[in-house]
Amino acid sequence: MRKRPLGVTILAVLEILGGILLLILSFGFFALAALINVGDIRQRIGTSVPDWVLNNAPLFFGALGLFFLIMAIISLVLAWAFLKGKNWSRILAIIFLVLSIIGNVIGLVGGTSVFSVILSILLPVIIVIYLYQPSVKQWFTQ
Repeated sequence: MRKRPLGVTILAVLEILGGILLLILSFGFFALAALINVGDIRQRIGTSVPDWVLNNAPLFFGALGLFFLIMAIISLVLAWAFLKGKNWSRILAIIFLVLSIIGNVIGLVGGTSVFSVILSILLPVIIVIYLYQPSVKQWFTQ
């Protein structure tokens, strides 16, 4: 019987929690798309926002809901694959983490606070290093 590393279990639980939050967020955007009243918003803010923006607001919120729903499904599938030791999940996680690092470096250039960017770069780097540890790689390659 294989023994799953504790860090992999922790990462899987964090993925599950993130997936649940993304699912809730997606349902919120779907509800917002369904309940938004363009006429009421137009009366409250006046002409400061172009009509095409207001008219497409439900479509925009629906698209955001769909995006977050897809991300939630990916997150939950990734968590399941972490728990089962599927090597593709480790590779996919590394790809997402590297993209996160790149995005956070760009955020540093964009004027985001240095402390938050360094923290948001450091954590993914630590996780990538962890996913390359021999015992962790062994869990995913058996």
